[in-house]
Amino acid sequence: MPPVTDLATIVHPFVLTQQDFNRFADLSGDHNPIHVDPAFSARTPFGGTVSHGMLLFSRLRGLLARHYPGQALANQTLMFAAPCYADEPLTLALTPAPGPDGADIALQAEVRKADGRLGLSGTCTLRAAADANAAPALPADSSTPLQAPPPLPSSAAPAAGLSRYLDLRPGDKASLERCYTQTDIANWTALADYPGLPATLPEPLIPALFSCLLGEELPGHGTNYLKQSLQFLAPARASELLTASVEINRLRADKALVNLRTRCTGADGRLLCHGEALVLFRQ
Repeated sequence: MPPVTDLATIVHPFVLTQQDFNRFADLSGDHNPIHVDPAFSARTPFGGTVSHGMLLFSRLRGLLARHYPGQALANQTLMFAAPCYADEPLTLALTPAPGPDGADIALQAEVRKADGRLGLSGTCTLRAAADANAAPALPADSSTPLQAPPPLPSSAAPAAGLSRYLDLRPGDKASLERCYTQTDIANWTALADYPGLPATLPEPLIPALFSCLLGEELPGHGTNYLKQSLQFLAPARASELLTASVEINRLRADKALVNLRTRCTGADGRLLCHGEALVLFRQ
């Protein structure tokens, strides 16, 4: 596909239901109660269940596939600015721009709420899709490590209500293994409003594993996803054994913030995706 020259914004209204939240929780393994337990969520500052960040990303991917067929995601940034609730009218907007090298396609994405507030923002880069059976873009051990930010001065006072946060340490890790079946992919396409069935594993199902680890294990229940950066290096296949991991690389106790490196490899050890997450964690 040639570089984009028409910079018109694509606008797509949509609504997510509690059933969508529940189905995505079953698909991703992320059953954090802020997504699936209305009674629990009503007692939190959210006041009700909120969408998984990666469910919003999935809707973004579905819209990209409709307007840019045959393109794969190379990079994605996501910032979750405000919670998006069940049955809330939302609007997804994509604004394309020429890619930095004149070949790839860059886009700005936004999800806005009915009152105009930003729920999600981010940028992505698309390039022509590669065959899932092709040689990996990079060997598993050749990714450029993310540089950890400098540590916060020890004099910073911890925020109130940290609970288990104070037990967290830089270097703490969690990982999981998962195979997505063709049935899983079909269920994802319905949630994402994706046209047809993708030839390779849809990219959002990889960071969905990061979401599961963050929401269920590290830091765990009480996690509020704020940001995620993603670099997709090679496609994955349906039914391929994936290994996803998250590792704490910075703690900011005065704000209850946790930075984590995120990483996913395929069955042969090739690096599929890596990036960094930022979460707010209080229990």
